[in-house]
Amino acid sequence: MVLDALPIPLTWILLPVLAVLFYLYAVRPLFLFKKMGVPGPPPLPIVGTSYLTVFSGFYTTKYTASDMGPLMGLYNGMSPILMVTDPEMLKEIFVKQFQSFTNRQDGNQIINVKPLSRMVFQLLNDDWKNVRTTLSPAFSGSKLRQMAGAMNSCAEQLVENIGSFATTKESFDVKELTGAFTMDVIARTVFGTEIDSQRNPQDPFVINAKKSSNISFKNPLILFFVVFPGITKRICEFFNYQLFFPREATNFFDGVMDQLLSMREAGGGKGRVDLLQIMIDAHKDEDNMDGAKAQGKKQPLTRDDVVANGIGFFQAGFDTVSITLSFTLYQLALDLEIQDKVRQEIQDVTDGQGVVDYEAVQKMSYLEMCLMETLRLYSLVAAHMRVASEDVKLKDLTIPKGMSVVVPVLAIHYDPARWTEPRKFIPERFTKEEREKRNPFDWLPFGAGPRNCIGMRMAMMELKVAVARILMKYRITTGPDTVIPVTLNKWQQFPTPEKPIRLMAEPID
Repeated sequence: MVLDALPIPLTWILLPVLAVLFYLYAVRPLFLFKKMGVPGPPPLPIVGTSYLTVFSGFYTTKYTASDMGPLMGLYNGMSPILMVTDPEMLKEIFVKQFQSFTNRQDGNQIINVKPLSRMVFQLLNDDWKNVRTTLSPAFSGSKLRQMAGAMNSCAEQLVENIGSFATTKESFDVKELTGAFTMDVIARTVFGTEIDSQRNPQDPFVINAKKSSNISFKNPLILFFVVFPGITKRICEFFNYQLFFPREATNFFDGVMDQLLSMREAGGGKGRVDLLQIMIDAHKDEDNMDGAKAQGKKQPLTRDDVVANGIGFFQAGFDTVSITLSFTLYQLALDLEIQDKVRQEIQDVTDGQGVVDYEAVQKMSYLEMCLMETLRLYSLVAAHMRVASEDVKLKDLTIPKGMSVVVPVLAIHYDPARWTEPRKFIPERFTKEEREKRNPFDWLPFGAGPRNCIGMRMAMMELKVAVARILMKYRITTGPDTVIPVTLNKWQQFPTPEKPIRLMAEPID
């Protein structure tokens, strides 16, 4: 009789205990921003405000900084995220108090798969500083000068491919052509090897690169990762599953890097100036790593560092540059007056010469304005993240240690308080005079401060060379199958049209 009655009191005991635990772990943490005096949408237990992402998508220009205000509190699952658009605070985060916001992510969001876990984009603290310092010389002015020849050679093939469509008067898929061009440039300037993907689209290098590019947040597991990064990371580790980079593609590039490393270490790297050789030179003293660390000196790169960042730069540079190039050509096709102005500048700078060298691109100021405006409208990142490594006071707000701070780039780029008619393509926003009037943190496609995009200068040069070489020979126009206006896929990592951008080309008389 006693045993029969036991479940009833146990139930009555367990229910309030569970209710208290639910409140402590699933409800009370969601009052944090209210206590801090930071406004935000109402969170739900367990999922926080992640339901907004489910409804609005990942890459969206729906909300502006004026809608959000200077601060907004969100919850990624149960993890608090502080959204910041206030320019003064952005300066503190990116520059003045950078030492407190060095890391782009916390440990839960790291891709913990060797060798990819060593990519500079996700390294923390001193690891990041050491690898970044080693890689930075690869993007100096002298190195970019030496890359100009390879970029022009690849651009020449791109122009030839566009010419074949001009001859037949057919439209072409812009991303297909620009993607192949970008892949060839990276292969030559980063790896010092030629793959000629523009002529050989079925090359294994090309196929595997496409497998690991432009992440889709329609993947339920990736969406789950966005809401619950810590849990997803542990699930993937338990099942030995690679979420963002397919294992087949990772193994392929790992093998390619092994072959290149063996060839270079056997003496095949003499006179090379590419990124791979710079990393190999920094790898040679790996045996002295412990001594360098003990003395506080720059540490040699490990083999995993070399492989991871070779793969990382290939993947980071492939989609980003080709997407920006595609949207630039699209915008120039929509406004032939602007296109003619760019072409005239190119002709004036190059004086009719076919090659566009490093010195020439530095003089193409109007082309640069067009590229900057493209990057404003179609920023390669929807947001930048930093994590507070200690309690930090910004104005009257104290940001607690471990809190993620997110800078919503698209919301800033489309803010009518910062940009007149923000949805229009107006290159003149970036004249020297206009840039001096504007807060530098109103334009953030490459981030800002010490942890901005390491390949920014190379990307801009590559874009200028490609656009210049194309416009020297062809007028790019819209066609009957050009979708106007373009609609972006809100579930992709990068700005991606719902339907491919198709344009036409006419020879310049």
